[in-house]
Amino acid sequence: MPIVNPIRPNFIGDLTNIKAKIKTDVTQTQYIFDEIIYVAGLFGHSPSVQYQHLIDILDSRDHVYDVIKRAGIKIDVKVTGALTECICQIALDATIPNRYSTLPNKWKWLGDFAIIASPFNLYVSVKSYKAKERLLVSGTGQFTAPVIGYGLFDKPGEWSESRTKQYKQRGFIAIYMPRALYDRLSASSKTVKNIYERPLLRIIDDFADDISAACPAGTYEIDYDSF
Repeated sequence: MPIVNPIRPNFIGDLTNIKAKIKTDVTQTQYIFDEIIYVAGLFGHSPSVQYQHLIDILDSRDHVYDVIKRAGIKIDVKVTGALTECICQIALDATIPNRYSTLPNKWKWLGDFAIIASPFNLYVSVKSYKAKERLLVSGTGQFTAPVIGYGLFDKPGEWSESRTKQYKQRGFIAIYMPRALYDRLSASSKTVKNIYERPLLRIIDDFADDISAACPAGTYEIDYDSF
């Protein structure tokens, strides 16, 4: 993808000052995220339009990360994780803006977002590049309050058929990942079904559409059959 906008001239200088706590009116995460959206040419657009251009956002993210790296600035792993949450949140803002909440730190073991539902919430657990054990142990472990996994995962070895089935046993009903990774997985992993007999592993592009279909407007019910 051709980058729509160049990095703003003051970006690295301001980011350096933010890290040094000289500039305190914005967090590292928000500042980098705003630059990613700006470079993608999507600043000021609605969340719906932004998520339709998810691939452009991810390409822009890679470009911004490269500029930061070449400037000799190290991005903290917590900031990387928070940026992935920001990308996931675009989809939530596009589909159910008034029906989800960000979980506070003391509830992060459950996930990062709670989709409000009756009688039990649906949780979204966001990870960046590696699932490891952190994704598997998140959530409630119960199908009555299930979990969705969302991440920019990049390691096919984490998604063997047997490993994927463990997520189903832990109450996950869907896990979203980049198409580049999904296309590299074995057919046996891709055919693992959730408890509703639908694919457990999915491409990240479909996340917003799936959430919209499962969460009808004007109600706190969730159509789990659509998952």
